[in-house]
Amino acid sequence: MLTTVAAGRVFDYSYCIGMYAMAGQGFWSPQDMVLGPDGVVFVLSRGMEELGQRITRVTLTHDFQGQFGSFGAGEGQFIWPRSIAMDTATNLYVSDEQLHRVSAFDRAGTFLGSWGKPGTAEGELNGPSGLAFDPDDNLYVVDSLNHRIQKFTKDGTFLNAFGSHGSGEGQLDMPWGICTDREGDVYVADWQNDRVQKFSPNGQALRQFGEPGVRVGDLDHPSGVAVDSDGDVYVTDWANHRVQVYGPDGSFIATLVGDAQEPSPWTQTYIDANPDIVKARRRANMEPEWRFRRPVAVKIDADDRLFVLEAARHRIQVYNKEKDYEEHPINL
Repeated sequence: MLTTVAAGRVFDYSYCIGMYAMAGQGFWSPQDMVLGPDGVVFVLSRGMEELGQRITRVTLTHDFQGQFGSFGAGEGQFIWPRSIAMDTATNLYVSDEQLHRVSAFDRAGTFLGSWGKPGTAEGELNGPSGLAFDPDDNLYVVDSLNHRIQKFTKDGTFLNAFGSHGSGEGQLDMPWGICTDREGDVYVADWQNDRVQKFSPNGQALRQFGEPGVRVGDLDHPSGVAVDSDGDVYVTDWANHRVQVYGPDGSFIATLVGDAQEPSPWTQTYIDANPDIVKARRRANMEPEWRFRRPVAVKIDADDRLFVLEAARHRIQVYNKEKDYEEHPINL
């Protein structure tokens, strides 16, 4: 187990899930995930061109449980899916940037309906990306190309909106990921402005995390954001290939760069079945494969486990956060 210690926090790398696959057991450019109450993970793959768009069901013990969805503009289909969210009834909602809509499914994959149409008026969408439910089961939608956040009921009834195009406080430029915390405040990954912004439920700007750049604590096109039970904020720093961790006050805490020294069980099975691959991996420097490559989304479960989705490596890296860590003095 590899460990990162910083500012009294301990992040232990645990394992990874997934491998590249055009269909079936694996992912293809995974964009987002949700974890059901029974430990089943629903992973949204974007695929490429007319292949690979789907939702994969897998347990945290790597048990493949099926998939649903396909390429197209029909009911239950996707063209450029971006985000997935789960309501309190465990139904799933998927945004599609190309189709400018949100589609709903039950957890078995049965299509329940869709809503949304292209445009700039209230309730209309232009390249919807991130999704997040609030404590009242209303759905925040990142209306990316309209540079705003819109709030809907689950059936698509418009409730309110906030944000405008720009780089000032409370303004957004092609926002991407979104989450809410236990108080109902909203965190938005402000993609083109290289920052994360925190808003009140009614859209008042409260705080900013990160600055543009490559230095410690900087961000370069942040794509996803999550908040744990301590209020720590995790940001997928997409172009810098890392996850940045900030305290509730916006102070920088730590950087995670990926620690997958052991492949997932699915990948290991594939490697073991191909002797030439085994030999090639023995000769190669495998360290670059351990690291994050295009981390696109980050999720936190009820136990503060951290799930980092890598679009370019088609996998999820899992970390645990220790709650009761104490640094003990060393007597020399």
